[in-house]
Amino acid sequence: MRFHAFLPFSLALVGALAACASPSPRMMSGERHDIEIAGTAFTVFRKGDEVEVYRTTPELLPRMSEVFAKAEQAIRQTTGCAVEDGSLVGDAALMKARLNCG
Repeated sequence: MRFHAFLPFSLALVGALAACASPSPRMMSGERHDIEIAGTAFTVFRKGDEVEVYRTTPELLPRMSEVFAKAEQAIRQTTGCAVEDGSLVGDAALMKARLNCG
């Protein structure tokens, strides 16, 4: 068979996996929250004072500053806590942070 016969299937599989929001093993027992901020969907997993945030909306070349700002807002709205200064790290798909609930 030719490779191009598998191309539609491959693209569909990649698209499905890109929208996946499974937490890391450490966060498996944490709370899960789904939220949309300004048209971008996020899944926030919280365990104690730590969060993992998955952006589940596909976007072509998103601006990191906008993704991080929306992720921080998603964290605040789902946890009721602020993000500890300097703790929000990651990329356009997965971010991690520590919470400041004091």
